[in-house]
Amino acid sequence: MNYLAHVFLAHPTDASRIGNLLGDFVRGTPDSLCGPYPDAVVDGIVMHRALDRFTDTHPAFLEARALLAPERRRFAGIIVDIFFDHFLTQHWSTFSDQALPNFVSNFHDALERHPDWLSDDLRRIQPRMRKESWLESYGTIPGIDLTLRRVSTRSPRLTPIADGVRDLTDHYHSLDRAFHAFFPDAQTHAATL
Repeated sequence: MNYLAHVFLAHPTDASRIGNLLGDFVRGTPDSLCGPYPDAVVDGIVMHRALDRFTDTHPAFLEARALLAPERRRFAGIIVDIFFDHFLTQHWSTFSDQALPNFVSNFHDALERHPDWLSDDLRRIQPRMRKESWLESYGTIPGIDLTLRRVSTRSPRLTPIADGVRDLTDHYHSLDRAFHAFFPDAQTHAATL
């Protein structure tokens, strides 16, 4: 799962939501993270990792990964995570009573209330995330294209990700079905964590 899904599936607290986002920004064991972060934030990081393990083995996620072009398949986990955030925005009202813009705004407010809970990297990009509406931009094809291109610049080996939007447009309905097969199970699993 990508940023939006992790934040959405977190427990409805600032610490859990921030920890679930931090899972993509920090390394280390839970014990090693307890110094820099409050226990409730570390619990969110641990939840993020558990959700990633669940996602990586879910049959619908594996089916979605197989739809990607061969040259991008080794990055399929990253790409499908981003695609599933797209479908979450498309079907947001199925899963949440709160409007997506309000949810996202409230989350950014939480990040700004707790700058001491952010990693250096997250603290650096958070203003851009809010200003450029990263989480909401997942709802459009151009937004997904921009996200994939942004991710592809993190390392030369990630260059094939830049053209990943082709996989989304080529297999849109199949990926949408895979998302619907996956996400309720992810919600159920998240509720146990």
